[in-house]
Amino acid sequence: MKKKGNKLMLTMSAALIASALVPTLSSAATKLAVKKVTFVNLKTVTVEFTGAVDSKTALKVANYKFTSGVTVSKVALSGNKATLFLKGAESKTTSFKSTLTVSNIKDKKGNAVTPFKTTVNFVVPSKPVVFTKAQTLDVNKNGKVDAVAVTLNQNVTGVDKTDFNVAGYKVTGASTKGSVATLTLEEQTPTIANVKPTVSLVGEIKDSSGKAVKSVKPVQASLGFLSVNLGGERFNFNPTQQFAVKIKLVDTFERPAGSQLRFKVEIKRDGKPVKNLPFNYVIDDSSTDENGVAYIPNNREIEDMYLSLFKIGDGFPVNFTLALKTPGLYDISVALVDHNKNDSLVDGASYQYSVTN
Repeated sequence: MKKKGNKLMLTMSAALIASALVPTLSSAATKLAVKKVTFVNLKTVTVEFTGAVDSKTALKVANYKFTSGVTVSKVALSGNKATLFLKGAESKTTSFKSTLTVSNIKDKKGNAVTPFKTTVNFVVPSKPVVFTKAQTLDVNKNGKVDAVAVTLNQNVTGVDKTDFNVAGYKVTGASTKGSVATLTLEEQTPTIANVKPTVSLVGEIKDSSGKAVKSVKPVQASLGFLSVNLGGERFNFNPTQQFAVKIKLVDTFERPAGSQLRFKVEIKRDGKPVKNLPFNYVIDDSSTDENGVAYIPNNREIEDMYLSLFKIGDGFPVNFTLALKTPGLYDISVALVDHNKNDSLVDGASYQYSVTN
């Protein structure tokens, strides 16, 4: 009996020792975690986990948060990898960093993944610099061209007056604000021939990433203001503008027999008639016809009272108000004509134009 007891004790001891030597898996070894985050492009980032995840929590947009204006619009799951579809990054013009926080994700057993935070480097690919628009300007508000604003498809730096050529003009200065380069020009009176110059890059500028740019396709400028010729002098007009024509008749003027004296108003833009343009004069309204012409007063001749006022002193002003919505080179003329004699000009009449601000 004693021998059997010893043998039992030895067997139990061996079993206990064997049990102690068997390794147990710790919870830390099996806990789900984020394995890798990969930037794919400006619209896509992937998050790879160390194991299988609960699809309900892994597909929830709110569980992935970026900084720097980047948001997650949708999540797709394939195996252990979540693909994040993004918004906000594609509008950036330069590469940037954004912090991604992953939280509230669970494994298949419902255990939560430890919240994870990392920095994602968003790489904005370099885009070719392009001139998107150019407009001639009248900075001095005198109806003349003295600058051109050149808009590019991205922010640029390192701009100097020697970097650009504006056909027919001398560039005297240059400045930039974001994607717009403003070139100061030696002032010129605009004409149909010079008001739309070609702008070319002849030097070197830097794109939004700081890379040197030496070649950009030239762009033709458009007129960016209202330049109005009144009596041979150019004026800068507001979209709605008042102007006056002071009319002077010689003291000895008499209404010709059989005449019909009226004002002939003629309006052109870039050399072409401005059709059906309404305007106001004195206290009445009128409009140009298909030829860009209007006769005032409407359906009657000028009263003797006005003819008398035109002979007093240095003349009498007739006030006009009109709205010009489209930038361009305008020519506006007001003349006293005999409508019964093919609109022949009245002898001895002179005209002085002025603009009311």
